[in-house]
Amino acid sequence: MVSQSDVQPKTSNISARRGEPLVVIEHVDKHFGDLHVLRDINTVVDRGEVVVVIGPSGSGKSTLCRAINRLETIDSGIITIDGAKLPEEGSGLAKLRADVGMVFQSFNLFAHKTVLENVTLGPIKVRG
Repeated sequence: MVSQSDVQPKTSNISARRGEPLVVIEHVDKHFGDLHVLRDINTVVDRGEVVVVIGPSGSGKSTLCRAINRLETIDSGIITIDGAKLPEEGSGLAKLRADVGMVFQSFNLFAHKTVLENVTLGPIKVRG
């Protein structure tokens, strides 16, 4: 039985039952010319799990995050979100981006807003 606290609001395209795989990354590779940035990356992120990606500058952290949101294409491998392969383009990609949030390294906060207001601005505008 799924409790009410385990279900995400209906405005999202992604279900939120905790403990089940949400993001699955299998054998992902990404090159920028001769530079092999992501090399055979494999991981599973379960619903409700908080994951931190750490490493030195240039190790591929941002590239991996951008690949999960399809802001960066991968050369090989598979990334699935909520059991579905990442969409290539179109409305499926727009739906994905509405549900996957990112804070970029150069995030340019609004000076007239608090940190909380800056972080919640996107979800409030997109989801109300």
